Amino acid sequence: MELVVDNVNEAFSEIFWKFKVLNLKPQQTRNGPALVYPGIVTTTYRHPDERVLFDPQRDANPIFHLMECIWMIAGRKDVRFVKQFNKNMVNFSDNKIDFNAAYGWRWRQHFGHDQLLDVIDLLRKDPDTRQAVVQMWDSHDLYRSTLDKACNTQIVFQIINNKLIMTVFNRSNDLWWGAYGANAVHFSFLQEFVARSLDVEIGYYNQVSVNFHLYTELYNIGDLLESPPSREYDSYNTGKVTPYPIMNNMNMSAFLEDCEKFCNLQGASSDYKHSFFKEVAVPMAQIYRERKEKISDGMHIVDDIAATDWKLATSNWLTRRIK
Repeated sequence: MELVVDNVNEAFSEIFWKFKVLNLKPQQTRNGPALVYPGIVTTTYRHPDERVLFDPQRDANPIFHLMECIWMIAGRKDVRFVKQFNKNMVNFSDNKIDFNAAYGWRWRQHFGHDQLLDVIDLLRKDPDTRQAVVQMWDSHDLYRSTLDKACNTQIVFQIINNKLIMTVFNRSNDLWWGAYGANAVHFSFLQEFVARSLDVEIGYYNQVSVNFHLYTELYNIGDLLESPPSREYDSYNTGKVTPYPIMNNMNMSAFLEDCEKFCNLQGASSDYKHSFFKEVAVPMAQIYRERKEKISDGMHIVDDIAATDWKLATSNWLTRRIK
């Protein structure tokens, strides 16, 4: 099955229509009953930087999604940073200190070299290369007993017509939390980082999912399968919001330093080189901190978020919490 869509909002709507037509029957899995598509599912995003999901039924947490993006690009695997934005993350750590298969760590440190810097260097030297591959699956995971095994296994980058095309391979993909949740945000963020570091345009993002499924008891999906969501909540499609670039320029080293500093300071304000941090990430982190410490509901900070897409999603998410 192939979905060719503008962005994650269209994908989220389209997949429920397809599942309704297919009328799949739940299969028993180790995580409970699930609807499993009997084949490979490929999702192609035409505009991957339109990465923020707005549908209220999905109720995605935009703050956590963005914080995890930054943590990944920083190449980290510590529980400490991410758990402040999602306390449930600790449940996927074997020792409650770090994660076995944190993607950012595997991109940049796990295999003994920085794969991101390596593929960027390779693509700079040879824009026509077909060897720009980033590995996330460690063969030791085949027999390793762990709560955290990589679902996304490999990334391939190509430059075609001055556009960076990215293909991500996934062995097991839950469409709710993974494919059209975290994956669409995290990997498009990575794609934009690589593209801007190379000074090329952002091209298509392809997600190839081998086992594509939807758990039927973990989420309230009955209504969505009966009446699939429309694109009415796609604020990119209506022109209400636009993507906000994560980098001011090609200064890749400064962006990586900003990511590391942001994580070390737990999202606090500082002299970041790229405005994305001061104008988007810092106020969003501050909102979560004030809510967590019961200082305020965070709404008074929303207008400080310069990115219209992240701003709208955060405002809507807060409003649902307040109600």
